[in-house]
Amino acid sequence: MTSDSPAAAPTPDRKPDIYSRIVRFAPVFVVLFCIGILVVVGFVRPFKSPSPDLSTRTELIGAENDPTGAYFILNNAGGSDTLLSATSPAARSIELQIIDPTTTTSTPNMPATGGTYITVDRIDIPGFTELKFIPGGDQLLLSGLTAPLSVGQKIPITLQFEKAGALTIEAEVQPYSAIADLLLPPRLKLPGQ
Repeated sequence: MTSDSPAAAPTPDRKPDIYSRIVRFAPVFVVLFCIGILVVVGFVRPFKSPSPDLSTRTELIGAENDPTGAYFILNNAGGSDTLLSATSPAARSIELQIIDPTTTTSTPNMPATGGTYITVDRIDIPGFTELKFIPGGDQLLLSGLTAPLSVGQKIPITLQFEKAGALTIEAEVQPYSAIADLLLPPRLKLPGQ
């Protein structure tokens, strides 16, 4: 006796659906894509940095001393740059000076104030910012004046930048009280100024 049971039909190998594979591995693909973008932007730098666009205003020089300070507001409407040096026919040398915030100075009549000047080889100019060279802040120190300065006189100063090249400004000689009025906020002025 033979059984006439139907033979079991072979089952085809079932392959996973392509969409379920994509959904399963989508987070991995997204992470790899983001890492690729970061590598391109961070290391390859496909975007060119803009060149610096420098301009100055309120260019002033102190009238009372030798050495004396030169002050101005430097606007950078472009990419970063570096101030390397400054020269003027009115002085034998010009030093780039910044305030060292880790030191303080004091006198018997005044409490400690932050910072003392230090001479540096360069001053970084960040992109798209305004840098103030003001009394009590960054300054250019003119030493060895070739002639006494008179109030109202215009003194040329050539600033040498790493990327932008040379920029010549005309700084007006003024007493320090006038410089404080033009460049310092009222709360930073000393009493009587």
